[in-house]
Amino acid sequence: MTDIESLKGFYDRYPEEFAAWRDVIDVVETTAAEFGFREIDTPAVERRELYEIKSGEELMDQTYSFEDRGGRQVTLTPEQTPTRARLVQQRKDLKTPIKWYDTSKRWRYENVQKGRDREFFQTDVDVFGIESVEADAEVIAVAATIYERLGVADRVEFLINDRTLLDALLEAEGIDGTDEVMKVIDDKEKLAREEFLTELRNTGVAHESAERIDELTSIRGPITEEIDRLRELAPDDEDALEAVDRMADLADALESYGVAEACKLDLSIVRGLAYYTGLVFEAFDSEGELRALFGGGRYDDLVGLFGSQDVPAVGFAFGYSTTRELLKKEGEWPAEELTTDVYVAAVSGDVREEALGFASDLRGAGLVVETDLADRGLGGQFEYADSINAETVLIVGQRDLDDGVVTVRDMDSGDERRVPIEDVVDELA
Repeated sequence: MTDIESLKGFYDRYPEEFAAWRDVIDVVETTAAEFGFREIDTPAVERRELYEIKSGEELMDQTYSFEDRGGRQVTLTPEQTPTRARLVQQRKDLKTPIKWYDTSKRWRYENVQKGRDREFFQTDVDVFGIESVEADAEVIAVAATIYERLGVADRVEFLINDRTLLDALLEAEGIDGTDEVMKVIDDKEKLAREEFLTELRNTGVAHESAERIDELTSIRGPITEEIDRLRELAPDDEDALEAVDRMADLADALESYGVAEACKLDLSIVRGLAYYTGLVFEAFDSEGELRALFGGGRYDDLVGLFGSQDVPAVGFAFGYSTTRELLKKEGEWPAEELTTDVYVAAVSGDVREEALGFASDLRGAGLVVETDLADRGLGGQFEYADSINAETVLIVGQRDLDDGVVTVRDMDSGDERRVPIEDVVDELA
């Protein structure tokens, strides 16, 4: 038979490797849960029209879409935000704030490169029904706490902007059609200054205004420090000043969460024009060695496209592939190895029933326990216990049982001790 390999951009992860992935996913999910976000479960396949309503043409070109046997045009989930919008619309009885998280696979036919795959895990964390800087600050705080717990907080910074603020600043400069200008601003990092100014002028922006936009979008620094500079440069316009005040309130809220030091104000951050309406942010490797880790923001207009309710929303999608690269660089990627608390070894078949009883009791105490399934001798059982990184081997033999004890071996040191049968669970748990 011909060997069949997995598709490009799709990965097989054997237990040793996935143990590390599971450790990282657990940190992300536990952090979200501790902030009061509740786990949901959603379909892997949706009607294609769900994504056509708001997703850009580029995303639709990347989807895995097909016609099912019922003649429906369906799509493997490339992102979860439209699904969540649909869920919120279907349940008018949900109490706000609605705080959800979910980890699942997504699919996009992209060019495979480091940190970008065609099948990938994401964890989405969102707040629905609340339009406030407190909700904005909380989702950023969740993200910052995740990286703190992963041990790389000093390598991650959050670049923050507010599309409402940028809109107000541009309109105060007398610029109409701000979407075209924002597309140029979104590319600013890739352009030399003269190229940036030329691109702005190509959209119809006057030279003086282009210079002013360049100055404003060059604001980048610690959010609590840059607010004052922003006030100085902002035009004397009611909408612009109101947007500046909101950014100041966000900075105060981030300080209250203890994460303001990781946050920088950056007026050149725009993100997807098809989705975001206010706050936008991206997590970056502070040393610039990796592409953006992930991003998020406020998308207050999206939910209303899927039903009668207008529901404000803010959140982010945590990407694992690029974060994995960062953790590996910093030596913080978990060990790719199996872990087992106890292996219960039966000296002979005569005591197998007793060995299984010990295993059952230890599992009841929350331990990961394995026993012999291959009728191995004692030496073979020790070899297998070593291969699964068992911390302890519980040796069950008839002579020990007659004495009311069992033998416990520490696999690191090789030390053995005899433990009374009634104390085994307490000692090992």
